[in-house]
Amino acid sequence: MAQWIESLRQRGLVYQHTPLPEAPHLIKAAYVGIDPTADSLHVGHLVPLQLLYHLAQLGIQPIVVIGGATARIGDPSGKRTERPLLPPEVVELNTQQLIQQVQKILPLSLTILDNYAWLGEMSLVSFLRDVGKHITVSYLLTKETIHSRLEGGISFTEFSYPLLQAYDFYHLFVSYGCSLQVGGADQWGNITTGIEFIHKQTGGEAYGITCPLLTRADGSKFGKSEQGENIWLSASKTSPYKFYQFWIRQPDADMLRLLSIFSFRTLEEIHELWTMHQQSPEQRLAQRALAYEMTSRVHGEAAAKIVKEVSEVVYGVGSLEALENISEGFFEQIVAEMPTYIIASSEISVAEALVQSGFLRSKSECRQLIQQGGLSINRQRVRAENTPLSAYKPLRERYWLLQRGKKHQAWLRAELRGKRESL
Repeated sequence: MAQWIESLRQRGLVYQHTPLPEAPHLIKAAYVGIDPTADSLHVGHLVPLQLLYHLAQLGIQPIVVIGGATARIGDPSGKRTERPLLPPEVVELNTQQLIQQVQKILPLSLTILDNYAWLGEMSLVSFLRDVGKHITVSYLLTKETIHSRLEGGISFTEFSYPLLQAYDFYHLFVSYGCSLQVGGADQWGNITTGIEFIHKQTGGEAYGITCPLLTRADGSKFGKSEQGENIWLSASKTSPYKFYQFWIRQPDADMLRLLSIFSFRTLEEIHELWTMHQQSPEQRLAQRALAYEMTSRVHGEAAAKIVKEVSEVVYGVGSLEALENISEGFFEQIVAEMPTYIIASSEISVAEALVQSGFLRSKSECRQLIQQGGLSINRQRVRAENTPLSAYKPLRERYWLLQRGKKHQAWLRAELRGKRESL
């Protein structure tokens, strides 16, 4: 049994694997394939890339294949219906975006390829003779990704996808000495098809490892926001602030596993961090450490520092003055991630401002919250409903940070005369 796989299993990075060689140095290279079906990777893509990183630490050369060809076909894996075909120019643009992201998040000597370079040149007749001849229909029908689609219908286009991916593996095996493919749990059928094809064509040994599908302790799918949106790596799709908050909000029940999977720390360092976290869990030390590490990798060290500081300000750790010093773009990101209420003028009382804006339903609700000590503006407890709003110095000339109870926070914004603004 290959003992070297155990450290990867301990990290939670291994779901299934074929028989593997006794020593990792017997594997020259490993690859993961990513189809450019969008112009950005999302958090779910990171798991097999993390596995690729740790394999590289064992001396296995990492290869990432961007599926510029296979994205034009459609992978049936994990899909209940046919995927819409993307225009070639969209696939090409997405491919370039993904290449840049992969280069940024994997600090490795990395080979990145586009499978259109070899599949795009292959004629239909060549494909049928050189690939289709060696994999039977009955073999493909045993694959869960194909079998599960038979009742609802699957086109020949998507039916052929495992053959295309098999040829990718074969091409890398012959041209780069790559004998290991890694991927998500839904890629097992595609990977084993490639292993079968390589064996028939060359008689050589090839291997596969899949990562588990990540779920939270409550059973929900990991990698999406509370609103069910994908957490993207592109700043234009998921802001650095929202990306940081995604990691901060992970529950303790998931944190040791998430650190093991996503952090570049050693397992010993992770367990030390987790021990410290458990001593004062309310400080969310593990969440803050992982949030900073991931944001720094994806968006850069400078952005991570700003987002960390701003996050601590909003959640009561840092000084509000820090919000005056960040760029307008970062501040707008923060505002966009929280409810924002608008008033026409700040020359009114606190009660009038909060009721007119819709933050509170009535002055009686305002009065009750004040009596209970549950209403704050810019971290200062409100003690009288008739206090002028102007008594609280606005942030950036027209913003106030509101808090109702322990958790509900929002922004109050005064419109500036002579300017037309939108949320």
